[in-house]
Amino acid sequence: MLTWMLVSAAFAADPAAGKVLYAASCTACHGTAGNGKGPAAIALKPKPSDFTAAAYWAGKADVLVATAIRAGRPGTSMSSFTELSDADVADLVAYLRSFSATAP
Repeated sequence: MLTWMLVSAAFAADPAAGKVLYAASCTACHGTAGNGKGPAAIALKPKPSDFTAAAYWAGKADVLVATAIRAGRPGTSMSSFTELSDADVADLVAYLRSFSATAP
């Protein structure tokens, strides 16, 4: 269902709503600038993803980013956010993409 939601919400995703979610749940690790340098990042290994890096976005489909948000990333400090709705995840992905000018 998430894949369908992301595809169908591609034009309805709201980066402004995603920004609110990001501020509440992501900045401690990923930083306000999305560069992976939040205040908690100093203690994390591996370091949080840098959403401003073109390498992060290279060939990365929205569904892969959404899956990492929803399920977390094993072997990292990235926890799962299963409480977010599909619309919330789509909004968050739209906001994350705004960090990189090279992201499609």
